[in-house]
Amino acid sequence: MKKRKVSLVTGANRGIGKAIALSLAKENHDVILFGRDESALKNVYDEIISLGVKSDFYSGDVRDVDFVNTSIYSIIEKYGTIDILINNAGFGIFKKFIDSSLQEFKDQVDVNLFGVYNFTKAAAPYMIKQKGGSIINISSLAGKNSFVGGTMYSSSKFALMGFSRSLMLELREFDIRVVLICPGSVETEFFVDSGHPTPLTDKVLRPEDIADAVLAVINLPVRAMVSEIDIRPTNPK
Repeated sequence: MKKRKVSLVTGANRGIGKAIALSLAKENHDVILFGRDESALKNVYDEIISLGVKSDFYSGDVRDVDFVNTSIYSIIEKYGTIDILINNAGFGIFKKFIDSSLQEFKDQVDVNLFGVYNFTKAAAPYMIKQKGGSIINISSLAGKNSFVGGTMYSSSKFALMGFSRSLMLELREFDIRVVLICPGSVETEFFVDSGHPTPLTDKVLRPEDIADAVLAVINLPVRAMVSEIDIRPTNPK
């Protein structure tokens, strides 16, 4: 019987992260969940367990290095491997630069960039040792396209793009694939929480669309890597 892959998803309690986690479970992956809302994580955990695979969840802050390192060590002790790391946790505050605060900027960089660094730094050595794995960073088209009100958020995603592109070049010699996925507007709670709600229509992307892109990437033969994907509504008007 083929051994199940072990996949880790941050920001898995809702939205894109939840959709990715459930899609991986349906593909017969054991799925480890990370997020800050313990109650919501438990609900996703229950859904995954019902699909007949293993799961665990860890409630904490991606900015907390000790929490991340301890959790990764615990996962390795229990499962012996991490095959796929999905760095999905992130948030945005959209306002003009003149109205922004340094703390708001730091908070976004801490989660959107340093959080990715923390999980990648903790998991990558195990992937190098096993000579294989996939690291998928969920970014945003805001990391490529400037817009009014995006000075803070776009900066963090531009940085993530540089991080991911360089990391891909460093880790590919170990048969580790690093993939950057950049969605446009997706129908999630993200924009509601940002303070800058975006009108959503039936043409806006759904979380399941991003999950499908993740599955397409990881199901390629190991010899093949799609290093970057832009995904946007076909016809947003």
